[in-house]
Amino acid sequence: MTRRPPPAPNTSARPDDPTRRLILGAAATPLIPDAALAADLAAEACQVWLVHDAEHERLAVQWSRLEGRLHREHNWMKLTRAQRRRFPESRELDDLDDRIEVLSDENSALFKTLPGIVAASPLGICGKLTIAIKETKNDCEDVHGLIVSILRDYRALHGRA
Repeated sequence: MTRRPPPAPNTSARPDDPTRRLILGAAATPLIPDAALAADLAAEACQVWLVHDAEHERLAVQWSRLEGRLHREHNWMKLTRAQRRRFPESRELDDLDDRIEVLSDENSALFKTLPGIVAASPLGICGKLTIAIKETKNDCEDVHGLIVSILRDYRALHGRA
């Protein structure tokens, strides 16, 4: 028997424009390999920021679902603090809120250091642009669109980083 040739890659399924997942860094996976991180402090800092941001978003969704269920099932907003404390979910909401606040504070402090860190690789530059995209998406639509286009253009010129 002969071997079947490998299938041709489905290039039509891959869009040329950056997808939301690509732009946002797919933070659930490492941004770049560990060896490259050691060479670029900006890329390392951006990876930490993006991982924290992904955890923040995940916890916020979890918090929102839990609070929504408590609103529906127990009319949560009309309960006093003492009444709320009787629910085991109250502790979970507080724990989620505390962790979200820690992540937010850490990312805020890290964000302030990013302008002073020189990117030593395309990954560091793309990481900084990815964070700028995430930070401007709700504030200024025009600036956000410009930064998205800069990242797209940079990747087109230098390959996907």
